[in-house]
Amino acid sequence: MKHPPIPSDVLATPQGTFDSKEQIAQWRETMGEFPSGVTIVTTMENGRPLGSTVSAFSSLSLRPRLLLVCLDLRSNTLAAINKTGTFAVNILSDGAQALALKFGAKEGEKFSDVDYEIGDLGCPLLTDCCANIECRLTTSYMEGDHAILIGQPGTIVREPMRSPLIYHRGAFNA
Repeated sequence: MKHPPIPSDVLATPQGTFDSKEQIAQWRETMGEFPSGVTIVTTMENGRPLGSTVSAFSSLSLRPRLLLVCLDLRSNTLAAINKTGTFAVNILSDGAQALALKFGAKEGEKFSDVDYEIGDLGCPLLTDCCANIECRLTTSYMEGDHAILIGQPGTIVREPMRSPLIYHRGAFNA
C-alpha cells in the first residue's frame, strides 16, 4: 500500500511521529517560558578544543554527585565527548551573550580570542564564568534529536560573586 506524501508543513521526528511547523513553533515558545541558565560545554579531542552552547543543563543527583546536559545529535562536541569520555560545563556570567552566540554557531573558530585553561581531566575551562565543572561521562542516552549526557563532576571552580547569564523567551537577560 502506497502512503500519501507528507505535507511540507509537517516534520517527522526521530521516533516516527509527525509534528506540524505550528506545533513545533508552539512547543519552542512554551519551553521559552522557562528561564534557563546558559552554559558552554567543552571538551578536547586530539589537542583541539571543542564547545557548544547549552541551556539544557541540570543537577541530577547529590549522592553520587551527577549532572546532566543535552546536546544535539549533530554536534561535533557531542561526538568528541563520546570518544574522550570527558567534558566541562562552563556556567556563563551575565554579560557573556557574545560568547554564548559564538559557541552556539554551527561554524567558525569558536576558541579564537577566547581565554581558557586546561582542567585536570584535559577539558577547556573558560575564564570569567560563574563556575566550571569538569566531568567524566558516565552514561549517554539518545532521545529525540538530542543526547542526554550524565556526568560525574571532578574539578569544580567557582566564582560566587558573579551573576549568571539567563535565557528567557528567546533573549538573554541578566
